[in-house]
Amino acid sequence: MLERSYYMMSFNSTHDALCSEKALAPYIPVRIIPTLRLVSKCCGISLRIEEKDFSVLKPLLLEKIVEPTEYTLYHITPVSGETGLSIQQIAI
Repeated sequence: MLERSYYMMSFNSTHDALCSEKALAPYIPVRIIPTLRLVSKCCGISLRIEEKDFSVLKPLLLEKIVEPTEYTLYHITPVSGETGLSIQQIAI
């Protein structure tokens, strides 16, 4: 069985990732995860946000609770195939 789709926020620095986790945690559950190798141009940790929490995440990002220059947002969907993942960058 394939894992469920989710959103991943990657960051340029570990500091940005940890500050973003602290800013978002009062509003939605976030989990620190290793950055996917397919998105390895960023620091080693990312934040995982479940798909069901995106309706809360999006307004927070539009309000710039996390500076837009600090993160890149991806939608991760498990698929069959070589990489096992479909990764789509999301613009907010």
